Amino acid sequence: MSGKSILVAAAAATMASGAIAADTPAIPEATGIYRLPFADGTEVSVFDDAATHRPPGAIDLVGEPRAGKVHRVVAAAEGTVMAIEDSYSEQQSGRAASECRNNYLWLSHPNGEWTLYGHMATATSRGKAGIEVGDHVRAGQYLGDEGAVGCAMLNHVHFEVAVPEASDPIDKGGFLKANDARQRMRIPRFCTVPGRTVSKDARYSAAPCA
Repeated sequence: MSGKSILVAAAAATMASGAIAADTPAIPEATGIYRLPFADGTEVSVFDDAATHRPPGAIDLVGEPRAGKVHRVVAAAEGTVMAIEDSYSEQQSGRAASECRNNYLWLSHPNGEWTLYGHMATATSRGKAGIEVGDHVRAGQYLGDEGAVGCAMLNHVHFEVAVPEASDPIDKGGFLKANDARQRMRIPRFCTVPGRTVSKDARYSAAPCA
């Protein structure tokens, strides 16, 4: 673990001036190092990184090309399936997050962190991938297809690393509990990304960790 924290600025002007807003959360980097959550060889672009995402800490990853291809989402590391919702089909861009019905899958990992895969296509986790809560999955195992279900502007994977509250980790919408100040979030680190953390508008190739 690097012990490094990333200060996520509230606005670009604040970042440019070098001044950090008093309410800017200091989100630590993840303990684990993960693979990009797309099938091997997929070109992945970053729609939002941990600093530009609102709220901060999560990232939005897009499989390329954006049209004409179904992109397969895979486990970022070995883990256990803790929660699945894949019955929704409506894209609801523009609504408040609390009003959206998102598809999601949460994995817990041996290091105590969880990873979230959000907005996946309808019935591709339970149906197409045949995954259920309690299943153990390996790194790189197929979890479902990239989608735009719920609060989504385009097909993508909303990806988070978190350390949930042990007794009551997520609500019925799949959102972390006890996370008002983003205290449960961890900045994702990836084994095949230079410097480990992704940057907005950059592109990377999905591959296994060595």
